[in-house]
Amino acid sequence: DVFRYYNMAAGIFLTMEKDLLKTMPEHIVDDLCSVLVYASSFCAKLLSGVDVGNLYRLTVLLLSKEYSQLVRNYNLRAKLGDVLHDIFLPGNSENHSEVPDSVTCDPLAGGRPYLTSDKLSKETLAPSLLLLYGEVENTGFYEKNDHRTKIAALLKFLWDSPEHKPAFKRITEDKKSFITFANGIINEMNDKFASVMETLPAIRTVQLQMANPQEWGALNEEERETITSRHENNEREVQRSLPLCNSVMKMLGFLNTDEDIRDMFLLPDMCPRLANMLLHVLTKLVGSRGLGLKVENPESYNFRPKEMLQDLCVVFSSFAAADAFQTECAKSGYYTPELMSKSVKTCRKLGLLVGESMDLFDLLATKVEDASKVTISDEDLYQDAPDEFLDPLMQEFMTDPVKLPTSGNIVDRKTITQHLLNDGTDPFNRKKLSIDEVIPANELKEKMKVWLDNAKAKRAAKGN
Repeated sequence: DVFRYYNMAAGIFLTMEKDLLKTMPEHIVDDLCSVLVYASSFCAKLLSGVDVGNLYRLTVLLLSKEYSQLVRNYNLRAKLGDVLHDIFLPGNSENHSEVPDSVTCDPLAGGRPYLTSDKLSKETLAPSLLLLYGEVENTGFYEKNDHRTKIAALLKFLWDSPEHKPAFKRITEDKKSFITFANGIINEMNDKFASVMETLPAIRTVQLQMANPQEWGALNEEERETITSRHENNEREVQRSLPLCNSVMKMLGFLNTDEDIRDMFLLPDMCPRLANMLLHVLTKLVGSRGLGLKVENPESYNFRPKEMLQDLCVVFSSFAAADAFQTECAKSGYYTPELMSKSVKTCRKLGLLVGESMDLFDLLATKVEDASKVTISDEDLYQDAPDEFLDPLMQEFMTDPVKLPTSGNIVDRKTITQHLLNDGTDPFNRKKLSIDEVIPANELKEKMKVWLDNAKAKRAAKGN
């Protein structure tokens, strides 16, 4: 009866005008989510035969961009995403829920899943989930892992559904939301994967220690308890983080098969961070013997290094022809010619890439090495650049200087964009600031161009 009651309540909310719906207390939405998430975990069979269509439609509505301000609590918005995953993601996908098909599917749509048959879902859900992926950065340190793993599974299901292709196409129309989403992906991989690759050897060490009766028996009880406690914490951390790392890499792979989405990742605001993140992961897998790392029962940790390397190299190959990506790889502190060469050889040896994808990855290694030579040459020029041409935060030659109206300081656009994704204040005085408020420093940009052209001309003259 409780499910029918909440579904009836959701139906009433759906009939309300937006202004009236604004008055709905958030705790009501919280109650709806808590009941459904609990049911999916502990009493899924009780949902059999229950109509939850109104609950589904209300969830999608509240996540949509138009209604997103009605539920502004990030933890509660993340719960709405959990409901979609736990209740409405069909069981034959990556979701292994015991929720009956009669619940995930709409009887009024011929028994098709709500996710693919609902009209509002087909129009708004894909961009809503991309925005939500970025928003959960503001939830708890551990909670955001679980939220993002579920959102990634939902996005994969939608991506494979032809009904949602038009909505994915429209994602590129909202640059701000897309950058928030992409920033969430990159932050997650930089943070989680490095930690995982440092923790797995510690897990292996303890596994070997415990497997040796003589060595393990030589320790006193307190030492064994301390080691066991630390070992169990390490295992929980890896088991929590690796599924998300795996899903993020696969998500990058399928999203970037779309040219328009790929172009968004190549924006000056994102491309440097993307290249750094991909090379960072490549360094951990290939440059530090990540493929040779062994642990007992690797599947229990979702540790599949060859599969992740394959997914990673697919992403590299999708960007291989982009000049901007080649240049940013060359600028990355993780790049070395040896790393790229070893990665290409490893892919060939293990058969991870074939055909055109392998050719593109091989080509990327050559192109990045060429770009590296140009980059080194340009950096020599920047050594003599006036201080006003350098970003005051990064001390790098700016490419798109902008003025911060809140402090009057001038910084590079990509620097302040990245800062504001994680902290919505002016870094110089902590006043509230958004990227829409920054002012292009066109006069300084033209002055920098003249200086750089003259510097290149002088270098060319010396070369002759």
